[in-house]
Amino acid sequence: MPLRARHCAVLAAAVIAACGGDGTSPPDITPATVTLAPPAALTLQSGATTTLAATVLNRGGKSVTAVVSWSSSDPTVASVSNGVVTGVKVGTATVTATATPASASLAVTVTAGAATQLGMRTQPVGATIGSVLATQPVVEIRDPAGNVVTSSTATVTASIASGGGTLGGATAVAAIGGVATFAGLSITGSAGPRTLTFAAPGLASATSAEFTMAPPPMPLIVLDVSSVALTANRGTSPAPATIRITNGGAAALTGLTVDPVQYDPGQPTGWLTATLSTTTAPATLTLTPATATLVEGSYHAVVRINGPGAPNSPASISVTLTIVTGYTVTYGSAAEKVRILDVGGSYLPSVSVTDPQGAPVPGVELTFTSRATSVATVGADGRITARSAGDAWITVSSASTSDSVFVVVPRSTSGPLLRSNVTTWSTRIGDTLFASIFLDTRTTTVGAASLAVEIQLISGSLSFLYSAATGSPAPVVNMSTSGVLRISIGAANGMTGSVGLVNLKLISRTPGTVGWLGLYALDVSAVDGTNITSQATSTRVPFVIQ
Repeated sequence: MPLRARHCAVLAAAVIAACGGDGTSPPDITPATVTLAPPAALTLQSGATTTLAATVLNRGGKSVTAVVSWSSSDPTVASVSNGVVTGVKVGTATVTATATPASASLAVTVTAGAATQLGMRTQPVGATIGSVLATQPVVEIRDPAGNVVTSSTATVTASIASGGGTLGGATAVAAIGGVATFAGLSITGSAGPRTLTFAAPGLASATSAEFTMAPPPMPLIVLDVSSVALTANRGTSPAPATIRITNGGAAALTGLTVDPVQYDPGQPTGWLTATLSTTTAPATLTLTPATATLVEGSYHAVVRINGPGAPNSPASISVTLTIVTGYTVTYGSAAEKVRILDVGGSYLPSVSVTDPQGAPVPGVELTFTSRATSVATVGADGRITARSAGDAWITVSSASTSDSVFVVVPRSTSGPLLRSNVTTWSTRIGDTLFASIFLDTRTTTVGAASLAVEIQLISGSLSFLYSAATGSPAPVVNMSTSGVLRISIGAANGMTGSVGLVNLKLISRTPGTVGWLGLYALDVSAVDGTNITSQATSTRVPFVIQ
């Protein structure tokens, strides 16, 4: 080969070696830029989240795979994790995505969420009793994260949470920009520690820190109550009411006086007398009503107490008197309260209206009602008529009181009837209720019977004793573990008339003991063994121990 040609061949080989041997170059995987989606600044409510996507590009603008780290300039405002941005509190923060050495950022603005609670911006500071608070409270309307909801105009109401007294001034304030600023709040009453509570519809309330109200450098009238409600039956007077008067100030409260009673216009006067036990606090004000001449209705008067030097003098007491009907309606005598009445039969229990002294009260309108009209009906005069088998309460009522009788209607006039000799359902505490239980065969001859007696207690407590009735045939009485008396009785020649079964003695020392005495005909047969249970009537008797 000539020398010149040999030089060219060597040069060509060098060029090929410089190109890597295969004619290609390695890929560029170095991050050059980071782009975010969405690219624009974000606005989030507190507690809300959104997700950012980061794309990493090389110098040639091609997407490359790289590790992206996320950060927030203020995680207390907006936090970020793997591209998920969470609004925390109101403010602005910058969220950055970094794929070293490239990065991209955007601004995140956090706004308040929905209002859920109240919070204290400014705590109240106490003052002298009767004066405005030294520092008035300021209350914020906040979202769950504690941000102020500046769009809220809810009305916030202040009240005393502890310490008692009366809160004066504008106690309800509409929020402006989510902030309720109170002004002119004051507290009257006794000196001492207090807390206030603040409430708004649909929001969790807030309670202030404790502050102290100091006694004023003057006397102050403090009443243990500012209103009195009295009730009396017509023709009688209620017991006198007493009100304690004390001094809530730092100076002596002397020279107490009471003004003449002020009665509402157009109402009777003279039914109330107000007297002081002494002219120096502490003192007792006695209110003595004299209402014998007043008729039913509501009456009102105001009593005013004067205390020289006291800024709250005169202190007023509102007195309301209600006169109610002073009579008792009685339906049925003691022997008419419980009655067995055959279908088609009727009876007229005695009816009386009397005052507390037992004298008749004329002109009272009475209404008679049956609570089970299919069993028994009642006329306008109180006469009761049995309609079908069962039992029913029959009630008489007036505008203010009522009374009742209890009627049992047997299945038929001839079938056996299980009954008691109880004639009244009402007894007083301390009394003993005696009841004898009978199988009344009526016009049927009964060969044998299996019966049960159960005391069903609705309220209160009760104990009882029992003994089998004597006579022939003799019943067999056993008590089950549940307290039910099981009774068996029979006679080969049959039983007629009223057959004694068991005697009960019911004792209660608990007022308001109420229940039923249930009498059940479980299995009744004739002398020839025929089952006549369907012809027998089970009954029940109510009892009330007042």
